[in-house]
Formats: sequence, structure tokens, C-alpha cells
Amino acid sequence: MTMNTTVANITNPAVPTSSPHSPHLTEPFRITLIVIYTFVLLVGITGLTLMISLLKTNIRSLTTIAFLNLMVAHFLFLLTVPFRIYYYATQTWNLGEGMCKVVSAMVHIHVYMVFTIYAIILTLRFLHYYKKMQWTEFYRRLHALGASALVWILLFVIMFPLVLNQYGISNDNKKESQCFKFEIMIKNPAVYALNMILSIFIISVSCVQTGIQAIILHAMIRKYGQASRSQQEFWVQIKNLIFVLIMLTCLVPYHLFRLKYLNDTVKLSPANEVFLAITGLTCFDMLTFTGRGVCQVCWT
Repeated sequence: MTMNTTVANITNPAVPTSSPHSPHLTEPFRITLIVIYTFVLLVGITGLTLMISLLKTNIRSLTTIAFLNLMVAHFLFLLTVPFRIYYYATQTWNLGEGMCKVVSAMVHIHVYMVFTIYAIILTLRFLHYYKKMQWTEFYRRLHALGASALVWILLFVIMFPLVLNQYGISNDNKKESQCFKFEIMIKNPAVYALNMILSIFIISVSCVQTGIQAIILHAMIRKYGQASRSQQEFWVQIKNLIFVLIMLTCLVPYHLFRLKYLNDTVKLSPANEVFLAITGLTCFDMLTFTGRGVCQVCWT
């Protein structure tokens, strides 16, 4: 009887041979994730250090306030990155379910906060270019900081209780010393629909803003020709183009892939983790604006 069972296990591929506690990521995926997140951490820390000195200028500027909030979003995300590197290296999570939820949710919060701030910065600059908006500053520095603080307080008050109480409520992390396995939540029709709507919205807005940016640059090049590079407004639009390119290379691919992932979460989960890690490369935006001639990004 024992021999028959053994033979059946060998010849029948449908019989599971792995432990229920086996890692959900294979070694190539783990190495890829460790490399990406390590690079994100190094670039992010360097960028934050350099950007702090650049934001000592006009703190009342709407663009500067947007950059300040972008730095806060990157900072909060970077705090959780070492925990991800630790987990992918050891394949074991011993920090509790609550911490797992926070670390897992923070990368998603970072994606949506970064996209929102990018969209706001680009919209403000587009309106300024087309002379549709003249007001670009708060009257007092305290008002500017207060507005930012209010946004983050509301985010913490609303999001973190929601994350701790609802995020991953149907996951199987409790049974295993593993983390970041919340795919079962997507089977909920409401969660599935919300994810689809958000992904389509982000892709659509990114494409629209890319189109607007292309139209503006084309108009400036046609108007000024080779003299475009001597125009201050031209370099402002180049800075905008950098935002657009970061959106197209870091955020849009993840959401395009997510449209497919939502329909096959189990099979595509490892690849989804890689695409999600790539969104962390948005931290590169801080390094982009620290070079000579571009470091005055927080202009008006």
C-alpha cells in the first residue's frame, strides 16, 4: 500500500509535493525584488538628503508644497523598504500580522499618492502655461504647511485604521510565517471593481497628460525653433516631461499589467510583485531635480 502511494505521488503531477509553508516566491523573483528595492532605498535616501536643502526656498509656492508632500510620501514608503528586503532575503516574516499589513499597504499608498501629486503638479503647470491660473502661492507660509499637514492627518486617521482592520482580512498569512499574500481579497467583487477603476483611471490620466505635454512642447518648438533652449519656459516644460516619463515608465506599466493580474492573481502574483517594486523607482524623481541648472525646480 505504501509503495502504491509512493508510485502514485511520483507519476501523478497533480499531487502537491510542496509544504503549505513553502515560500510563494521563487529565487529568481526574490533576487530581482531584493536588487530593485535595494536600489530604490539607496536612490531614495540620496534624493531625500539632496532635496531637503532645495526646499528651503519659497515654501509658499504651490509647486514647492507639492514637492514637499512628494518627499513625505517617498520618506514614509522608504521606511518600509528595509522590511521588504529583509523578508525577501529570509523568506520568513516574524514581525506580526499588523506590521505585515502596514508594510504591504504602504507601497500601494505610495503609488497613489505619487500619482496624485504628479497629476496636481502637471495640472498646475499646464494651467499656468495656458494662463488659466494666476494664483500660485499661499499668502502665508503657515497656511501652506497647515494645508499639507491637514492632508496627511486625514490620510493617517482614515487609512491606517482601515488598513489594520480591513486590509488582508481574508488572507492566509495568519497560518504561515509569510507576508504580502493578499490575493484572495481581489476575489471580492467590490475590491476587484475598485482596482480596475483605479488602474484604468491612472492609465487614462497619464495618457492625457502625456498628450498635453507633447502638444505644449511641439508648440514651443514651432514658435521658437532652435532658440527654444534659451527660453526659461522651455526648460520648465522639460521638467514636466520628466514627470511624464517617470509616470510612463514606473506607474503605467504596473497598472497595465494589473488589468491582467486581477483576472489571474495566483499565477501572476510573483510578476505583480516585480511590477509593484518598479513603482518604487519613482523615488528617482528627487535625484532628477538636483543637478545644476535644474535644481531650481521649485520656482513658482
